[in-house]
Amino acid sequence: MSDEKSKTAILEIITTTMNELAQKLGVMELDDPRRASFVKELSDLMQLRRSLRLGGNQLNGQRMDELAREMTTIKPGDPRRVQIVHEIMRLRDLGKES
Repeated sequence: MSDEKSKTAILEIITTTMNELAQKLGVMELDDPRRASFVKELSDLMQLRRSLRLGGNQLNGQRMDELAREMTTIKPGDPRRVQIVHEIMRLRDLGKES
């Protein structure tokens, strides 16, 4: 998969995941203990999406694509999703350094 196609696929997955989180937050009670982790994950995904859109550099596309696809199989609030977001961000930062 080319870097541009991979980037587009990752952005689509991140956007879909953000929409799912936003829907869950919309029906969640304000005092729900999971709310803070959902808000944090949504914030991280928003930052990641913005940086991917603005950055046109080489991305470690294949690995990021795999991670993004894995994220779609994991329920919101699962700590593994947060790990995946951080790993994608790390890979993005590595791409900026090269």
